[in-house]
Parts: sequence; structure tokens; C-alpha cells
Amino acid sequence: MTKRIYLIGVRYMVDCSKCGLCRAVCPVYLAVLKESSSPRGKAIFKENGKLSDLFYMCTLCGMCKKNCPIEVDLEIRKQRTQLIEAGKETEANKAMIENIRKYGNPFGKIEKGKKLKTLFCC
Repeated sequence: MTKRIYLIGVRYMVDCSKCGLCRAVCPVYLAVLKESSSPRGKAIFKENGKLSDLFYMCTLCGMCKKNCPIEVDLEIRKQRTQLIEAGKETEANKAMIENIRKYGNPFGKIEKGKKLKTLFCC
């Protein structure tokens, strides 16, 4: 795995500097309050080259990168793809993919006369 080096002022940083500023804006960390669920926790797993289902604990809101002084990208989508390729899919992911294949939506079968609820995000 190649490390990215960033120039900050006059010193160099290698990937995540572990400052923890990302925790203040991470909705998952704020809900769970476990370091492993924070972007910093995920960065530690990533730097160690470990695949962990912790990468599923992310809303992909991008607030961690926006709040990061060196804009570290944790590449969550890439990590999730690697988890799936390694056979570490969650049951929820499997069910959602099956629903999309069968019914064209992640929610499953829609009864006649009912509509999908409109979901709003960010």
C-alpha cells in the first residue's frame, strides 16, 4: 500500500495525522461514541491494511474529509468493494442487492396501491 505525503506548513504528514477533528462532525461517531466507528478509527484500520466491517458504519456524508485539515480521503466505497470481494458482506447488504435485482428498489416488494416513501438526505 502506497502512503500519500502532504506538505503542511514546513512539515510532512503521512495520511491521517490522528488529530481527531473528524470526530466532531461524524454522525456515526456522534451516535455510537466508539473510537473504532470514527473516521480516525477507520484510518487506523486502513493504514494497517486490515479489512473490517467497520467500513460499513459510514453514511458517506463526506463531512470527515471536509473537516480534515489535510483532506484525507478514507476511500470508504473502495474499502466496501474490497470487503464484498473478500466475501465479508453484511446480511443487510445481501438483502438490499437482492431486492434491487428482483424489484428494482432496495426496499423490496411494493404492495399494489402503495407508493415508496420519499426519502430525503443531507
